[in-house]
Amino acid sequence: MENCSSFPKCTQCDKGQMLPLSDFSNNSVAIRYKAWACTNRECRFFVVLRGGDVYYGTATSEAAR
Repeated sequence: MENCSSFPKCTQCDKGQMLPLSDFSNNSVAIRYKAWACTNRECRFFVVLRGGDVYYGTATSEAAR
């Protein structure tokens, strides 16, 4: 794993870092860095790519479980 200090700082809370997350498409093709999530549990800010669109938001308590 990369050095955690090399990841960008969260601009939402300015405390956590944004960590990249990967996923698989419907065809089982790996998609690197499909989402980024803040490491600060109180912030819960994220950025996600879906169908070519970029979505920003904050995870709800239900989604964090």
